[in-house]
Amino acid sequence: MIQNVKKVLAPIDFSEFSMDAMRSAWELAKDLGAELHIVHVVAPHHSFLEQQSTEITRTAALAEQTEEELARIKKADFGNSPKIITAVITGAPVVKLCEYAQQNQIDLIVLATHGRTGAEYLVIGSVAEKIARNAPCSVLVYRKPKR
Repeated sequence: MIQNVKKVLAPIDFSEFSMDAMRSAWELAKDLGAELHIVHVVAPHHSFLEQQSTEITRTAALAEQTEEELARIKKADFGNSPKIITAVITGAPVVKLCEYAQQNQIDLIVLATHGRTGAEYLVIGSVAEKIARNAPCSVLVYRKPKR
């Protein structure tokens, strides 16, 4: 039940859609007195063996930049609230987000129908659908109202 939600996960990719979903997740978390976990997954590119060190360096740099951006968002949008937890994870987004939810005992995942690509589909292969199928908790898919 929604009353038992103590931890909410809002995965973001910094798209307009995911940022709107994150803000809605915060409103819900505040109403419930829950923590909000804002998580970004840096997905490494698959590369040839000789390019692995370059890829590791690129991924580390992206993770560091993302941590800085999450800290900025936490301060600017949420006043450094202790109810906001941020994390940057490297790996396959669906797998890593489901693992994060399991390890952190997340009660609800709130995510956008579509992210960075702006694809107008919710189902058939989307990250949202795969998370809804594999998550260890309930999933709320946020759809931005049409104006």
